[in-house]
Amino acid sequence: MSRRTFYTFNPRKNLFNTERYTCHTIEEVDQMIESASSAYPVIASKTNQEINKLLRLIKEKLRSTKAKIASAYLEETGLTKERFDTEFNRTIFQLELFSNHIIAPEYISTLNQTKKLNNKILTKKKIGIGPVLVLGASNFPLAYSTIGGDSVAALAAKNPVIVKSHPFHVGTSSVVFSAIQDAIYELNFPKGTFAHVIDDGYELGTYIANHIAVKAIGFTGSQNGGEAFLKIAGKRKFPIPVFAEMGSSNPVVLLESAFRKDRKILIDKITNSVCTDSGQFCTKPGLFFIPKNETRDFIEQLKQAIFSFRAEPMLHPNLLKEYEKKTARLFESFGSKSFFQSRASNTPEYFPKKSVLHLDCNSILKFPFLQEEIFGPHTSIFTYSNQRELIDILNELNGQLTFSIFGAKEKDGSIIDQLICLGTQKAGRIIFNDLPTGVEVSSAMQHGGPYPASSDSRYTAVGTDSIARFQRSVTFQDLRI
Repeated sequence: MSRRTFYTFNPRKNLFNTERYTCHTIEEVDQMIESASSAYPVIASKTNQEINKLLRLIKEKLRSTKAKIASAYLEETGLTKERFDTEFNRTIFQLELFSNHIIAPEYISTLNQTKKLNNKILTKKKIGIGPVLVLGASNFPLAYSTIGGDSVAALAAKNPVIVKSHPFHVGTSSVVFSAIQDAIYELNFPKGTFAHVIDDGYELGTYIANHIAVKAIGFTGSQNGGEAFLKIAGKRKFPIPVFAEMGSSNPVVLLESAFRKDRKILIDKITNSVCTDSGQFCTKPGLFFIPKNETRDFIEQLKQAIFSFRAEPMLHPNLLKEYEKKTARLFESFGSKSFFQSRASNTPEYFPKKSVLHLDCNSILKFPFLQEEIFGPHTSIFTYSNQRELIDILNELNGQLTFSIFGAKEKDGSIIDQLICLGTQKAGRIIFNDLPTGVEVSSAMQHGGPYPASSDSRYTAVGTDSIARFQRSVTFQDLRI
């Protein structure tokens, strides 16, 4: 029986790459899962110092293969060399941060708690949850994929990892996996510490998510994708947690005082945040709320800046198709008086057209789909007549990763406090006088928010606190035998 093969795609050249990849079989995946299950107790017995050495060696192996990783990355993503360097450095920094964190006394002190109560000795210990399935993200082939945030957090929590690579970035993922394999072999960790699954679709990811040996899932992607895995995990005989970072439109509120500063700086900030890398960030600002009396000149200047911004391709054809479908719906619904679209001259036809929608903010009540994430170089601008109207509309928004406020309390008054309170209910990160693109990897970062921004707003997908997603606690009572 023949096995399925496929090719990755070069979005900048609009053609398939030449290297052929072969999908794994169910039997091969079963072996990987069995190997991960066998590795779990071995990894659980490792010291934090040993896990530290593994993460640090993976970091060095990645550095030694940087050129090879870059070659695959640039062929498969359409992203720039500058973007590769940024993402690669973030991946390296992430490994360094986590490796140092797990040997810090402050962290180690949180792993065990002992109390003597009523002549009982209770010791609560944090342990790894078990084999973790990680789904590679399409928009971050390094920092959210094979050895991205989910994988590093799962390893730091002493769990085996099974990565289902993203089919459009499988070359990049394979080179990264080879570096991880080398580190595992060199330190004599079990082979099942890290597995790499290749598939051209969802079949194997679905199969692994249903497997009884898998104890948690890490996902970064669309709301539809995240909800599919939530459904699978919830229907299992023994349900498991899914830590999914999904859709967010990242509302930005501009108050009157924001327009009294240099408008060019504000417009440049917005344009960069909306258009860089074709707007393919989970933190791209998709909804702007501005005072009605500031509408005409501001929107015209912003449209010109967005439409003249350098053109970039989408990461793969499926994303482009979805982007075109959603923007076409806006045009069909609101027409050319409200929906504006443009492609810069001398731009290839297969690059996305940038677009801007301008409506009254009450339109969100009439057309709820307006607040859905549009992944790509689009943003929607809604005008409000007064602060009461603004608050009423913002209260109708879904959960978000971020909520941004441009203003000053001494100039705008109590509306600032109302927006902070509202934003805290709606999002995981509140930003003042800046835009949400750019997520710092830090213990102080919360990357996650109320549904559908993430599946569980108590946890973060970024920073050292993300380790907690892949741990559970066990209490040992009177361990004196």
